[in-house]
Amino acid sequence: MTVNVSESLFEQVLEYLRARTEASDRVAERLLKTLETLTSSSTTSSVTKSNDRADALESQFGQKLFDAWKELADLQVGENYWSYPVMFEDLAEAMEISVDRFVQYLSNVQIGSLQLIQGRGYNYQVNGQQAASLTFHSAPTLKKAAIPNITDKKQGADHKSLSKNFKVGDRVVVNANRQQYANHKGVVEQVISVSCRVKLDNGWTAFLPNHCLDHIT
Repeated sequence: MTVNVSESLFEQVLEYLRARTEASDRVAERLLKTLETLTSSSTTSSVTKSNDRADALESQFGQKLFDAWKELADLQVGENYWSYPVMFEDLAEAMEISVDRFVQYLSNVQIGSLQLIQGRGYNYQVNGQQAASLTFHSAPTLKKAAIPNITDKKQGADHKSLSKNFKVGDRVVVNANRQQYANHKGVVEQVISVSCRVKLDNGWTAFLPNHCLDHIT
C-alpha cells in the first residue's frame, strides 16, 4: 500500500523519531533507520533516472532539437516553416530542459543546415557566437558542422547572407539556392538578422536566408 505524505509532515515524523531515539527508544531507532534508508534510496533512484533521461536526450539532441523547432515553427507559420527563427527559451521549454542545459547541448552538437541568430536583447554564448534563437534551412544532416566559427563565416552561405542587405518593402526574387521557391517574387515584410520574411506574390509567406534572395531592380 502506498500512502502520500507531505514533506513537512514527513520531517515532523523524522524529528519525533530522532527525539525518541535519543531517549533510548529502540523501536523508534529502528523505524528511523528504516525511513532514512528508504529516503536515501528514493533520492538516489530519482537522481539516477533524471541523469539517465538527460544522457538519453543529449545523445539524441540533434534530432529532438529539429523536431521541437519544426513543431513550434509549424504552429507559427504553417507548412512554410523553413528558416523561421525560434527562441532558445521556447525550444528548451518544449524539450523540458533548462535553457542553460539547452545551450550546453547545443554547443556540443553538430548539425548541418542549422543557423544561429543573434537577438536584439539578451544573447547566449554558443561556441563563441552570440545567439538567442535558431532556425533550420533544410532537414538536418548531423555530420556537418552546425555552428560556424569565425573562419567559416568568411566563406559559403553565411558569408553570402552577411554580404546581402535587405529592408522592409524591397522587391525580391528567390534564387536557385532555395529550389522550393526558386523564381518566385515577393516583398520583404520583416528583416530578422540574416534572414527575411517574404510575402510572395502567390500569397505564401516564406522565411528565407539572405543568400536565397536577390533584389529586383
